[in-house]
Amino acid sequence: MLQPIKKDHTKNYWFRRRVPAKYRKFGMPSEIKFSLGTADWDEAVLRCQEENLKLERTWRANLEGEPPSDLSHMQINALAGEFYNEMVASHRDEPGRPILWEESLRALEKKKTRLISIQPVGVHLRFAFGDEAREFLARRRLKLVGDRFETFIKAYVKAKEHASRVLLRHAEGDYTPDPEQAKYPALQLTEPKKPFEGLWTEFCEAKKISASTKKKWRPYFSALMLRVGSSDMNLVTEQHLLDWRDALLATKLSPITVKDGYIAAAKAFFGWCKRMKKLRSDPSAEVVVDVSEKHETKMRGFTDKEAAIILSAALAPMSKLMARENAAARRWVPWICAYTGARVNEITQLRASDVLNVDGIDCIRITPEAGTVKTLRERVVPIHPHLVEQGFLDFARMKKGKAPLFYSVARQRNPDRKNPTYTSVGNKLAEWVRELGIKDPRVAPNHGWRHRFKTAGRKARMDWLILDAIQGHAPRTEGEEYGEVPPDVMQPEILKHPRYDVAAGKLRDRRGDANRSRAGKRKEPA
Repeated sequence: MLQPIKKDHTKNYWFRRRVPAKYRKFGMPSEIKFSLGTADWDEAVLRCQEENLKLERTWRANLEGEPPSDLSHMQINALAGEFYNEMVASHRDEPGRPILWEESLRALEKKKTRLISIQPVGVHLRFAFGDEAREFLARRRLKLVGDRFETFIKAYVKAKEHASRVLLRHAEGDYTPDPEQAKYPALQLTEPKKPFEGLWTEFCEAKKISASTKKKWRPYFSALMLRVGSSDMNLVTEQHLLDWRDALLATKLSPITVKDGYIAAAKAFFGWCKRMKKLRSDPSAEVVVDVSEKHETKMRGFTDKEAAIILSAALAPMSKLMARENAAARRWVPWICAYTGARVNEITQLRASDVLNVDGIDCIRITPEAGTVKTLRERVVPIHPHLVEQGFLDFARMKKGKAPLFYSVARQRNPDRKNPTYTSVGNKLAEWVRELGIKDPRVAPNHGWRHRFKTAGRKARMDWLILDAIQGHAPRTEGEEYGEVPPDVMQPEILKHPRYDVAAGKLRDRRGDANRSRAGKRKEPA
């Protein structure tokens, strides 16, 4: 328990308390000390505890979170002038009876009077007027601490007394302009800096931005900061974003890419900063990209022929030069996507433990715990019987626990890299599909399965709500948020999907062909 101290050559006990380091960063001194105004030990102990409790409450209420505003003496007095103007304006038309302002001035004078004459004026005013002064500052999103707050408290109390005397004159019918109003300087505040890196880290953590999205979006903001000439996000204006948008549209980038890539990233980031009160405004709020109909490309699913080409190639013998996990990804991922309509990276991130049996139904579990799931929701989807017949369950049982099915943790070059390994597996599959001759830009080499599954589901008259649940599409209404769609409800709809009847293709061994070609060239005579 904090105890009073006795100083040399004084009869009264003193309060002394070291300021914790976490509060000194807000401008507080290293130590606070003042006389308790009594020579009685028991009374000094009581007063010491009371003052200590006041300090603790003040620190916890006002010295947490954002660092304080750094205002000059002139700016602090200008703030007091803002309070004066606000108080006079709110009562100018109807100031009320003079006696009310006379009583208000007497109460103000009494509140200013220190109970302990030796207590510093600033300390007393901080406790007497601190709450209302902080409320005024909070409305302007300002925080003052230490000697800056004490300076403001003194100016605030003087401005309150000044405004009360002016309103007393108004109540008496005297509306002569106040000659002393000019003593308050005009308020000009400089916004505290808001560095991008700090906001970006908070944004990514709060919104659970995936590693692949961070890798994609981060260069966008680097380009924006280069254009603005600063990493201070308070300096980014709507005009900066408009100029950036126009510059991007002047390149070979399509309007869709600018809209759904660059500007979408800016809107997500700045919108979050505004909602979380990290920035005063959202400069991206009214920045739009007009996309004419001729620029809108309607993406489609794989045709029957394209699906057959991919699935047949997946059944083909794999090159012995391929890593076991890469061969497994090429063999199984297209087939699983074909029968679930899942996103490719939801499948490439599957672990052995994500293949399970629920109430007698063989299923795969798609969960954010394993990697990226767009909706951040886990779902358990029944495995189509055709996959079971092909041996998928036997393949999955070859690994145990959290071991990934389609990549090797031991062979990862950098487990903490921005682009997760399962994403690279998906990218390689996309390249492979393009090599098979599926080159139409209207069909994405992996996402084409999601479009096709939706179309197949409609043709098979699947229940649309269950179809969405199987594919992990977000609920459209609040009502759809309620309840679950368990595997035994999904399974009858999954069974409506027609089987793919394709034969295994021939071995495609690019590296083997390349090696044989190089060997043949070495045998040719010089």
